[in-house]
Amino acid sequence: MPVPSVSVAVFAYNEEASIASALDAFGAMAGEAALTVHVLINGCTDRTAEVVRAYRPQGFTLHPVEIRRGDKANAWNTYVQEVAPLAAEAHVFTDGDMLAAPGSVAGFLERFAAEPEANGCAALPVSGRSRDAFREKLVARREMAGNLYALRGRTVEAFRRKGLRLPFGMFGEDGLVTTLVKYDLDTRGTRRDERVTATEKGGFAYPPLSPFSPRDWRIYRNRRMRYAVRRQQANMLYPLLFEQGVEAMPAHVVDLYRARHASMELRWNGLDTWFDRIACQRIRRDIDADDAVKREERAHLYS
Repeated sequence: MPVPSVSVAVFAYNEEASIASALDAFGAMAGEAALTVHVLINGCTDRTAEVVRAYRPQGFTLHPVEIRRGDKANAWNTYVQEVAPLAAEAHVFTDGDMLAAPGSVAGFLERFAAEPEANGCAALPVSGRSRDAFREKLVARREMAGNLYALRGRTVEAFRRKGLRLPFGMFGEDGLVTTLVKYDLDTRGTRRDERVTATEKGGFAYPPLSPFSPRDWRIYRNRRMRYAVRRQQANMLYPLLFEQGVEAMPAHVVDLYRARHASMELRWNGLDTWFDRIACQRIRRDIDADDAVKREERAHLYS
């Protein structure tokens, strides 16, 4: 039987310390499919690009893809709209600081073969304090986490055919992609949760954070901040897509902020309330900063 072709997108932002290990993990799965790995070197300011170019893959083909502006949604668009080989049976998406466990690629292919209606497949965490709850959530809600998931080849082809891009600056591309897949890229159509499945094989491991490391505290704080901004962005974007369809997808989150900033919510959210408050302030600052840029452009144009 022919070996299935699988393309992998690894999103790397300043991952010089972890990217080689992430690539080694796919080398360990080289027997599960014919793998082509693309590393989206996403606005990096460290040596990630040098590490990737010097890496010698074992059992798979490696393609570095350097992107000047650091934004994961933009990197996702670059892969899907410009880089992804449409002949691939499946496309795997992961982050440069994740370790994909052996069996993950085979698990994706098995679920797609067993569930013809499924166009997306989640991998499940194999480490972390909240591992069991996270696994249960992904399976019960049929969600995909950006740590590691797969799309069927025909779905990536449909994204490209429609020219459907995620908004630049959008946090939580995994939630948006999950929604788009469930609606078959038509948010005014019929939602079918069975379009997303999960595999018990393989999975992903987080790099551990230390409570004694100032660097890890900053990583944790920034992660919580992203989650808070993500909640506000979702409050704005999803009603827009359900009302007007994917044709209303904004090109940039500032366009979304301008159109839907009245949808921001600030209410008691436990310990996350502080992050939510800062997120709302950040969104207003982004609008003000964009206004200032536009004023300067107009002044230059008419001077």
